[in-house]
Amino acid sequence: MCGIAGATSNSDQASLADAVKRLSHRGPDDQRLWRDPQNACALACARLATTDLSSDGAQPMVSGDGRFVLVFNGYIAGHRRMLEVLKHQGILPRGQSDAELVLHVLTQAITRSVSVADALSFLSGQYALALWDCDQASLYLARDPLGIKPLYVMDRPDCHLVFASEIPALSAFGPLRPDENVRSEYLAHLFVPSPESGSVDVTLLAPGRVLCWQGGQVTNSQIPHPAKGKFRPKGRLQNQTDETHQIETLRAAVWQSVGDAMDADCLVGTLMSGGLDSAGVAAMASAIARERGQPPPVGFVMGFSNPALDETDAARHLAQHLGQELHVIPAPEKPQEIFDTLQNALQSIGAPFANPSVVLMRILSQAVGNHVKVCLSGDGGDELFAGYPRYRAARLFDHYWCHLPVPIRRCAAQILGSNSARNTARFLAGGQGDSRQAFEAWNNRCAIAELKSGLIDWNIERDEPLADAMMAFDRDVTLPGNQLMMSDRMGMAFGLEYRLPLLGHEVMRAAAGMSVVQHVRNGGKDIWRKTISPYLPKDHIGRPKIGFNPPTHDWLAKVCAYVWGDAPTITHALFEGFDVPEDKQVAYWKRAISGRAPDMAVTLWALMVWQIWQCDGLSEPPRG
Repeated sequence: MCGIAGATSNSDQASLADAVKRLSHRGPDDQRLWRDPQNACALACARLATTDLSSDGAQPMVSGDGRFVLVFNGYIAGHRRMLEVLKHQGILPRGQSDAELVLHVLTQAITRSVSVADALSFLSGQYALALWDCDQASLYLARDPLGIKPLYVMDRPDCHLVFASEIPALSAFGPLRPDENVRSEYLAHLFVPSPESGSVDVTLLAPGRVLCWQGGQVTNSQIPHPAKGKFRPKGRLQNQTDETHQIETLRAAVWQSVGDAMDADCLVGTLMSGGLDSAGVAAMASAIARERGQPPPVGFVMGFSNPALDETDAARHLAQHLGQELHVIPAPEKPQEIFDTLQNALQSIGAPFANPSVVLMRILSQAVGNHVKVCLSGDGGDELFAGYPRYRAARLFDHYWCHLPVPIRRCAAQILGSNSARNTARFLAGGQGDSRQAFEAWNNRCAIAELKSGLIDWNIERDEPLADAMMAFDRDVTLPGNQLMMSDRMGMAFGLEYRLPLLGHEVMRAAAGMSVVQHVRNGGKDIWRKTISPYLPKDHIGRPKIGFNPPTHDWLAKVCAYVWGDAPTITHALFEGFDVPEDKQVAYWKRAISGRAPDMAVTLWALMVWQIWQCDGLSEPPRG
């Protein structure tokens, strides 16, 4: 993993050294810069050396004939196997790094007039890259089709551009201006969806996008998504034997993906929890390590003083079963620590980001980074294997609820909604209209109508089951904008590379080849449970999901009091710039901190983050 940056204008190239210095946390092992002899382009890389630690893996990497120059951030699954294939073909790579493989793949594609997007579709992994073609004076920028690794592009005068792995690095080329037009979508999603970034004139390259710049002209192409099209199930499952085969295929794909993710020339760790995703990855990683004659990777879990949030007992039990050493990192509790960590996280992201778990992720990553350079995570499991309750709600809506007359559904929402459990209340409130209205209601995270939040445009195909549409939305929009954003920025803030085996291409294809019905059985993740059951203790398989979430209502009360003081000052500050009556502001605040309205707590947390971001991070909390 690395931080990469570049500029096409000669006038911007003088600032490139400053830009890569601002990315040094992503690549503490080496920082280098390359300039085109004709001053047509410059590329820079801050390298985190995880494979091929020698100088052969240094970047920017120049092809043997000097025509192509690459900077690459990421890892390619099974890259050593592919390099061996090249050797058998008579091609002798200089080193053993992922970048070496990618450079060869792209140079061969361009010289043979093959689409760069098509060439990249054969590589499973997580990456963002830039390739300069000296002969054609053209720059290719690309981001993996799942959106795991980021790449930001900033427009410059005379149709030039600069790019970098993180928004703050772009400030080396000129001042960044907050884009307040993202407010509506930010409040609905709790993050700024691509291609917007939160800064004027800066875009986040969309997942799978390949941008080609040549002489000021830009063209785009798209890397095919590994889980779309032909991989979607066409009909009903014929029998149990078919499902058994599907599970065996999925298990083999996960095993291979975990094994590939463990291929590093440095220490590797795993995240642990009481859940199924990281636990399944950790269990397979431990089994693979034993098979290779290696000790199991070290495990990491975050501990909470609140027993309702704490999973350390389950993690200890699992670690003991797997033979893993386990490190427990305490979650923050003091308001100053929470605020300071949040502030630093927002500065790393460079945009408003309202998932409060980012505070936990930053503290966890700092501790993990003190022990290992590479850590395996279970990110993506909920989206692939139907772990969220709203998927089951969508199936219930499609099969039963939508067939009831609308007046009956509205009446049920009015009579039962306020006295129901959270998920039931959300189902009733969102299920009063058609599937489009349900989609909007169940995916919009904003609990205050006056804030006028709105999701990005998302097409639901005619006759597409609602559960399928919601899983696709989470996979393509929420996953890269939320969890993957956290993993990348918080990990790389401390030179830590998170690898995500569940997002390997073959794993995604195997999961997408099964129907939502199969995944949501028995409370969700039925297929995933069956896949990993041979590797986990029986009592771990049936554990209820807690999730990696802080006590948002408690944190909200603590941080707002620390920053703004008393309740009247807090509500005035939170709702400044928003058209919400004062009496409702007070009511919303009381609900948010009551502990009985988690959706309201998250919404006011989003308002707090927005105001902090508007004030440029609040280097010191205001007093009085």
